[in-house]
Amino acid sequence: MRSPLSGQRLMLVLAVVFTFGMQVSVADEPAAAPSLYDRLGGWDGIDAIVRDTVALHQANDKIAHYFTDVDVEQLVNHVTAFFAAGTGGPSKYEGRDMTTTHASMGLTDEDFDSAVADIMKSLEKNGKDESVRADVTTVLYSLKPAVMGAAGN
Repeated sequence: MRSPLSGQRLMLVLAVVFTFGMQVSVADEPAAAPSLYDRLGGWDGIDAIVRDTVALHQANDKIAHYFTDVDVEQLVNHVTAFFAAGTGGPSKYEGRDMTTTHASMGLTDEDFDSAVADIMKSLEKNGKDESVRADVTTVLYSLKPAVMGAAGN
């Protein structure tokens, strides 16, 4: 008795099963999640957020005094490069570390929280959703010990 699947039919069935199986396995693989850098809009998005944040800091009565006699363009460039590198961007940050940068400032917890609030306002202004804001908050608070250093209160 002849098998219901002849050689050619068996090959056709195997080809269909193999092809279908490959499509299912490829379709089942989760797509790589975009980096925080990409979710922030890449270099240009981060630059816009940093510029808006610095403007908010300068207008913030609690922390504006830290931004007098500061080269704003240089500050924006450094912070943009730092945040771009730290959020998965292709660039490498080569500036001073957080502790060295903030060591002589004498920041308080209130100063830090006020700066974070400005950053959140800037993110919202730039159309970043709650998940992006939450991820940035996590990054900022992970940096708090370095930012506060021994001067933190």
